[in-house]
Amino acid sequence: MKQNKSYIIGITGGIGSGKSLVLDYLKDKYDCLIIKADDIGNEVKLKGRECYEPVVSLLGKDILGEDGEIVKSGMADMIFADEKLVDKVNAIIHPAVKNVICKQILLDRGKHKFIVVEAALLIEASYFDLFDEIWVVDADKDVRIKRLMESRGYSLEKCESIIAKQNDLDYYCLQSDIYMNENPDSDYYGIRIVPNNSSIEDLYDVTDKVMEEINGRIGKY
Repeated sequence: MKQNKSYIIGITGGIGSGKSLVLDYLKDKYDCLIIKADDIGNEVKLKGRECYEPVVSLLGKDILGEDGEIVKSGMADMIFADEKLVDKVNAIIHPAVKNVICKQILLDRGKHKFIVVEAALLIEASYFDLFDEIWVVDADKDVRIKRLMESRGYSLEKCESIIAKQNDLDYYCLQSDIYMNENPDSDYYGIRIVPNNSSIEDLYDVTDKVMEEINGRIGKY
């Protein structure tokens, strides 16, 4: 591992897979810098930020609250029933989010040995070039549904509807393989599956083993 170069990990996975548990553990035990794309996505839509005017121009002022800010729930209600609108909004927001993430990585390089970027649509938005490797936190559908029903109070129908709209593990691996084949000289290491079908302790144990392997491979600062 070169001096002043952080190892950058992307983390993704379907709803209810346990991404947040992995992120919190990495931050607490391994002092990783955690960057959440969803948080940045909310920030770039604020009044005066780079995505505010384009989104309002696309969707109209009906999505604005009394304070003039974009109301997240109103925006969601409008776009999720229309795949074309989803694509148009993503085309505005994803490049801006990626740009902010790149700036944060550049500002922090060398301060943390590991930088971890979490994004639900990390692979769909083709973030491969940012990372040394990508982790996909994965759990069986029935396990994810049980977690969502218990932790968020979702109905079975809502859980199944959300999961049906998300890509699966085969898609993630295929897109990663395509990128690696098209970029044979890249430093990108590939996809790593982090299973989370049982206990939190088992998840932490898997995470520790992965971090031990990475540390053995890249060495110390």
